[in-house]
Amino acid sequence: MKKLLLATVGLIAITAVGVVVAFFIDQPQFFSEPHFDELPPTVQLQPNEPAILVFSQTNGFRHHEGIKDAQALLEKLARENGWQVFTTENGAIHNHEDLARFRVVVWANASGPLLLPEQRQALQSFIEDGGGFIGIHAAGDGSHKDWPWYQGTILGTTFIGHTLIPHKQEATVRQVSDHSVLAGLPPRWQHYDEWYAFDETPATNGATVLLTVDETSYKPGKFSMTPEHPIVWINHINQGRALYCALGHSAKSFETPEYQRMLAQAITWAGRLDSNER
Repeated sequence: MKKLLLATVGLIAITAVGVVVAFFIDQPQFFSEPHFDELPPTVQLQPNEPAILVFSQTNGFRHHEGIKDAQALLEKLARENGWQVFTTENGAIHNHEDLARFRVVVWANASGPLLLPEQRQALQSFIEDGGGFIGIHAAGDGSHKDWPWYQGTILGTTFIGHTLIPHKQEATVRQVSDHSVLAGLPPRWQHYDEWYAFDETPATNGATVLLTVDETSYKPGKFSMTPEHPIVWINHINQGRALYCALGHSAKSFETPEYQRMLAQAITWAGRLDSNER
């Protein structure tokens, strides 16, 4: 009986290992080797139309679905709103001359140490001098700690983990501000995502929190934040505007109509694309 039990346990273990190995063999690469670009891409834009830069380079965990679907949604929003969009994974686009051609830079699930020192300075200057910045999901994970200005100024808090069991869950999102980024949105709505948690609310460091997630509506596990669990917030950085959105892990994350509307209005706000603000 004991031998049969051991054999059964061994068979289950071997099967489980096989399933895991097969899963990872069948999947695209989850982590990318660090790569730093020095030669920028060629950018072709019409000079009199507002342009959005979408940057999704991965030098850390790669959100394959989150990158693809973020890019598709941003291109759709650009068409609907009359914006130009340029999408790249070349970090050398972060130079003073090229960045000056854009109204907003969107880091769509960009992860890891991404930019050389002069490229970091170019992005910092772009934002401080009045440019807009949007960070989506992995743009706020734990892989950006090696850039103190970005970590402390753009994010204003530190990632500590995300939901695990279940990994992705539906939860209730709540408005905690009447900011223009949230115009026309309901006070609460349901959203399906991987839920990030942070060591403190960025409001402690001067940010304005726009959206929180109701922890009673899902299972945060050990990654609970009380009394407030922020997921979207904004910062005014000198003359520039920045918004970070922790939502956007996978394809389904980008399907929520409220999320799509919020993202369009976030770009409009960050880039001062509303004619009433010009």
